[in-house]
Formats: sequence, structure tokens, C-alpha cells
Amino acid sequence: MVSLTKAEKDKLKEILTKSKDKEAKEIIKKIDNEKKLKYAYYKKDIKAFLRQAFKEKKKVKIRYYSLSSDEIKWRTVSIYQLGSDFIIAYCHLRNEERTFVTDRISQAAILDESYKIPNG
Repeated sequence: MVSLTKAEKDKLKEILTKSKDKEAKEIIKKIDNEKKLKYAYYKKDIKAFLRQAFKEKKKVKIRYYSLSSDEIKWRTVSIYQLGSDFIIAYCHLRNEERTFVTDRISQAAILDESYKIPNG
């Protein structure tokens, strides 16, 4: 996931606004929604966001520390299962199901995008 500065987002939005392309309009919507996101920073708030997102079947944007790569990355996930100290979710960065330890999530925001859990 790419992180853009406010100035870069505004410039991109300005360019896309001139386009008549339907996909460009969807990107503008995502940029606008990004500005409205409320982030959780504390562990109990992050867990509450994860519970709410799972209940409502909304995607979540998380800032996650990967022990295996020793990196912190932003990921968008669709939660399939919620445990007391982990989530099993579809990771849109890796395009596969992954397990995330909730203590390694330093920020979370509920997105306005719904999902369905696939059968099996």
C-alpha cells in the first residue's frame, strides 16, 4: 500500500477530477474516504475496532509489524475469524489468508468497504 502526503492526494484528486473515467471517480471516493478515517492507536481501541469491523463485515486498514520480515507495513484486511489475541483475515497486500497477532497492530481504521467471507 502506498502512502501519499496530503499535497500528493490533493494533486492526484485534481487530476482525476478532470477525467470522465468511472474508475477515476472511484479512486476520488477512496481519497475522500481516507481523509475521514478515524484511527485507533491504543490496544483496547484497536481490538474494539477489529470486533466492530468483523461484526459489520467491513475491511480494516492496519499498521502491522511483521516479525518474519522485521518491517511495519500498512495492510488492508477482511477479517474471517476473530480470536482473543489474533485475527485470521484475507490480506489484500499479499492476496491470501493470513494470521495477524493483534498486539503487533499499532493502528487500525475501519474502511467503508464491505466484504463477504467465502465458503470453506
